[in-house]
Amino acid sequence: MRYSLAFLTLVGAAALASFNGVFIRALGDMTDWQIVFWRHLLVGLMLCVGLAGFYRARFVSAFRKIGRLGIFGATAFGLSLVFLTMALHTSPVADVMFTLAAIPILTALMAWVTLRERIEKVTWIAMIGAAIGVALMVVGHLTGGSIKGVGLSVGCAVTVSIFAVILRWGRDLDMIPMFAVGSLIAAAIALPFSYDNLSLNRETITILVLWGGLISPIYYSLFVVASRHIRAGELMLVVPLETILAVLLAWLVLTEIPGTNTLLGGILIIIAVSGMAIYRMYEQPKGGTA
Repeated sequence: MRYSLAFLTLVGAAALASFNGVFIRALGDMTDWQIVFWRHLLVGLMLCVGLAGFYRARFVSAFRKIGRLGIFGATAFGLSLVFLTMALHTSPVADVMFTLAAIPILTALMAWVTLRERIEKVTWIAMIGAAIGVALMVVGHLTGGSIKGVGLSVGCAVTVSIFAVILRWGRDLDMIPMFAVGSLIAAAIALPFSYDNLSLNRETITILVLWGGLISPIYYSLFVVASRHIRAGELMLVVPLETILAVLLAWLVLTEIPGTNTLLGGILIIIAVSGMAIYRMYEQPKGGTA
């Protein structure tokens, strides 16, 4: 796959992921833990159904192929969702997003150490630019939250980076089973905290099925496809990209008008990510994989 097509696939994944905020707002009567449980239970089940339909008799073999390292990556993915939920419970969103801005750089460093993936100058520029963009978006909202909240945010950043590196390690395999297992792990962890005042009406069920049963599985599948052709550090630029797309979507759908710093930060993120992508497209005119 050409780098340009892989990058567009990644942008498509980020665009679908940016709907998360809209869906969470629509599920305002549910707790964070209930959302984590129901969403990822549906994601895990739908990915399993899709894999069963695709592989048929080789369904179990597809899960075995990801190996112990894939299961470790699935566990890291599941834990990252739990860490994120707990961090948002104990710290302001701006503080959490500021910490998560380090994910692309942390992932690139991990991939350099473990996979020996080169970090090019243009990638460094894009990662630093995106991090500055996120910082600009949250400046004025930072509160110096609790040590617990910061620790949980760091835990989320580390576990996300681990699973991203493992995803790149398995780029010659089908790593969608890793997302299926990770989603079910997250649902299992959230289950004990999901019983309080649970009310599932037709509207809530429809939203959950649309989000967890359709959009999220497509997003994760596109992310796996993109990961086969984009280096780890560049791949995780999806995090700040998803952030600015979510802000723009909230502006259009929820009429939440972003502030000046948010717009400036978003513009910087778009310039940094698109500039890197354009450079890499011209660098690989014949479409070699990363």
